[in-house]
Amino acid sequence: TFQKIKPYLQLGSVTVKKLNINTAAVEVLAAHPYIKGSIAKSIVAYRQQHGPFNNVQELQKLMSIDNMVYEKIRPYVTTE
Repeated sequence: TFQKIKPYLQLGSVTVKKLNINTAAVEVLAAHPYIKGSIAKSIVAYRQQHGPFNNVQELQKLMSIDNMVYEKIRPYVTTE
């Protein structure tokens, strides 16, 4: 089966579009498959109370984001 489909396979790099946690709206964040609505609301509420995030690691300060969730979403978010 592999030999049959081999001519149709391509190897390339995929660029992941990152969400800016300092500017994205709740709806935009919640649309991401790894970010639930409650987490999106927490991110925006934290940002409104404390100002912009300096780095992605600050997400770990949020009670709604445990280590497992943080590791899942870390590659998809940015502060730039």
